[in-house]
Amino acid sequence: MNTVNLTEPQASNWKQLAYFRVYVENDAHLQNARYPILNNKRQQILVTVRLAAQDASGNPAIIPQSDLANIRLIDYNTSALIDFTNNFSGEWTSSRLHQGYTWDRGFLDSIRTLKLEQPALFSDNQHRADIAEPLEVNLPLQVQDQLERQGSDSLTLYNTETTAECPNGYQCIQFYVSTGARAPRRLAARIINGDGTTFRTNYPEVGDDTGQGDRLGKFNSSFEVEPISFPHLPNENFGDRKPDGTGYLKHTPVSSNRFDKQNYHASENHLNIRMPSGRKVPIKSVVHPIELHPILGANTIWGHGKSGQSRISHTYMGYPGETHTRQSQPPNYYSWSDSFWPFSDLLTIAFPNYQTRIANPRAGEVVIGHFTSSVNVYFYMYRNANPGSQIHAKLSMPLSVIDIYGTQHNFTLSLSGDYSNLILNKV
Repeated sequence: MNTVNLTEPQASNWKQLAYFRVYVENDAHLQNARYPILNNKRQQILVTVRLAAQDASGNPAIIPQSDLANIRLIDYNTSALIDFTNNFSGEWTSSRLHQGYTWDRGFLDSIRTLKLEQPALFSDNQHRADIAEPLEVNLPLQVQDQLERQGSDSLTLYNTETTAECPNGYQCIQFYVSTGARAPRRLAARIINGDGTTFRTNYPEVGDDTGQGDRLGKFNSSFEVEPISFPHLPNENFGDRKPDGTGYLKHTPVSSNRFDKQNYHASENHLNIRMPSGRKVPIKSVVHPIELHPILGANTIWGHGKSGQSRISHTYMGYPGETHTRQSQPPNYYSWSDSFWPFSDLLTIAFPNYQTRIANPRAGEVVIGHFTSSVNVYFYMYRNANPGSQIHAKLSMPLSVIDIYGTQHNFTLSLSGDYSNLILNKV
């Protein structure tokens, strides 16, 4: 097999390529392989473009970063450019930003198997319902911070040092590819040098699997992306459920108190995602999260004015792995004995020493806390020292979470008729 000249580069004015190859993840030894990816526009695969340049005399040369920055992924069959952007709303996107979601081939292969075993979970109309929701781009906080400080153009993944993925004598650049498409697509790479000469890796006549091409500027290196859909799972695959057939979420009592002849109770319900095999899919985030604050935090549902033991009820939340309780407003005040009190104080009465907490946090699961009391109070939205009018009960709300693989799951969370249970339905 021929080898690439890896002597010390002596020139910076590159004219030709001695090596040009594109591959996915750590598979530098594979060519033209196929890679599954969830078509949720969030999950990404890592693509590396590896090059070695020469000057007009055939001496090793260094490709300047300005040229590396203009490398693009292309359609193997048409040479059409794949969108290069940090806006992940297109059918196919290449970017140098990683959105923070996991690519796990074993999990994706299990979805392929499930589709063969239970094809009804993957019907076209189910898929259209899943992708109809607007895309929520949730970039990792460190990426958001870097973008705010330096601007999006500063996030480049150049590599001119010797590493396992970019050994001595080569230069590399990396992309992350995501998709919302249904059909597979084969991708290649393109670079243009300073005098306008275009080099591509989509020449099938070359038949090259070494990266050295035909030595006349044509190369053949590609990979295929296979979009797959997350299955449309039934309600019972989401959240711990009561075994009595009601479908209610299973609640675990965590704290209770009796104050001024009234009872106060707090319980916890767990929202999780389970595949038909029983494998849990960890939840990464709640859509539209709000900053951590004693009052602000997560959407809330509430009811008041009922007779019996559960005259009032409201929910609070704990994000995956957190022990903090989160509530939102409205309401922000309640009335009791002709006085107004902060709404957040009401929950504290159920806890020892008036310290709220999530008692049973779980990694990869959302805790939905449920507060009930026999006290008969009413809720208000207090503005500018004015309690305003009593606000009506809010007995249901939309709730969306995104799992670690980037799929968004949409639900409706509701109170049961007697306020004593929570109902979770997949949308």
